[in-house]
Amino acid sequence: MKTRKLIAASLVVALTGLFISCSDDDTTSCVPDYTGALSEQESGFAGTWKLTAIESSKELDLTDDDEDNPTTDIFIQQTDCQNDISYTYGTDRSYIYEVGENAEDCTNARSGTGTWKLGGNSLGVISACYEDIQNLEFNTERNEYKIQNTGTGTDVNGKSFQIIVTYTFTKELADVEPAD
Repeated sequence: MKTRKLIAASLVVALTGLFISCSDDDTTSCVPDYTGALSEQESGFAGTWKLTAIESSKELDLTDDDEDNPTTDIFIQQTDCQNDISYTYGTDRSYIYEVGENAEDCTNARSGTGTWKLGGNSLGVISACYEDIQNLEFNTERNEYKIQNTGTGTDVNGKSFQIIVTYTFTKELADVEPAD
């Protein structure tokens, strides 16, 4: 359970930057929001991206099911609520992230907002005065990207491992209006 929470929390923190930057005089110094028109690349990126896979560099058993069944597939070992993560990148540079907002009966649903920009394979987001930049690995069609985070995973028996976790996000197809 600790690993599930760690993975979900690290993803949210890594992509949204929920830290506030403060100076020694106790005043908040915010990174300015991203502004300006989207580039052609950014226009193609705008839309909703949903978490579709989580892979670990080492096999872990996260399920308390009385079976020894470690796997590198973290996604199948988590609940629908834990895997219900989406980011919507707007054409006005705003973004919204949602965790547990769409799956049924999620008790820890949360969301947040900020601004974004994409340059090459680097995605920058600003939220709560903090800027975070992640390197994205796109597939050929650019409708899927992966990000990696390094951390400690703990299996159901309490054994800890240093792991690299790869999160895969897939772009939702836009609703298409039928032609007249």
